[in-house]
Amino acid sequence: MKVEYINPFVEASQNIIRQTTGLDPVLGSIYTKDIPKKGEHVAVLIGITGSIQGTVIMSFKKPLACKIVSFMLGGMPVPELDEIAKSAIAELCNMILGNTASIFSQKDIGVDITPPTVLTGENMQFSPAKSVTVCVPLEFEDGDTMDIDIIHKVS
Repeated sequence: MKVEYINPFVEASQNIIRQTTGLDPVLGSIYTKDIPKKGEHVAVLIGITGSIQGTVIMSFKKPLACKIVSFMLGGMPVPELDEIAKSAIAELCNMILGNTASIFSQKDIGVDITPPTVLTGENMQFSPAKSVTVCVPLEFEDGDTMDIDIIHKVS
């Protein structure tokens, strides 16, 4: 995947997280992942169609997801990922990918996104066929990491 396709994901993710939570994640080292991808406790899947096709999986450990949702809800404690918390984390990821699509549009690259799907659990595995996964890790000051896996199809 071209680096100019990665940068909009980084820019949008950092901006939206800062705006909605006040947290300031920094970019970790970008790398490719082997398939199957093992999931954390929370994963949000969003499809990409148009000039770029694939899937984005944003994955978090449950404590980080709860912390992010707490900040989104004005500091209200979020000990569990109930339906409201899942909806909030899905909306955060939807905002990130919507902003990413806008950045692509400014570069005359047309992409659309699908509605988010939230998965929770342990030992999740994702095995997209004929794909390459580029991991964009965002690191938070307490050592937590949010992985943004950009899975694009290869011919």
